[in-house]
Amino acid sequence: MRVKSALLGAIALMTAISLSACGGNKDATNNYNSNSYGHDGYMGLSNSNPNLPNRNGQFLNYDDDGDFAQRQLAKVSGVDKANITIQGPDMNVSITPKRGVNREQLRARALKVLRDNMPRYHVSVRVK
Repeated sequence: MRVKSALLGAIALMTAISLSACGGNKDATNNYNSNSYGHDGYMGLSNSNPNLPNRNGQFLNYDDDGDFAQRQLAKVSGVDKANITIQGPDMNVSITPKRGVNREQLRARALKVLRDNMPRYHVSVRVK
């Protein structure tokens, strides 16, 4: 009887100790999970490694990505102006072509350049 009550007491003590480790403090994002990385790169958002440069040597932000895309489009012959909108993982580009340029060929060239240089975005190109 004594062994049985000691065993039950030990089990109760071990259960209490193991359950006390399950509680935790909330982190900065109001989560109990201390391994939460918030926006960890999905949907074009990243704060898990904010100082990690992308493959072009730039840091992950929309301003730099938009500027880089504009520089790449300036190298494509036939582009007069380009309007770039980035929303999450989507990059939508609207191009005003120069006169006499084949619109479909221009669209294909611009799309290839942007997809090759901006692989983390789903790129769509529209020629006005």
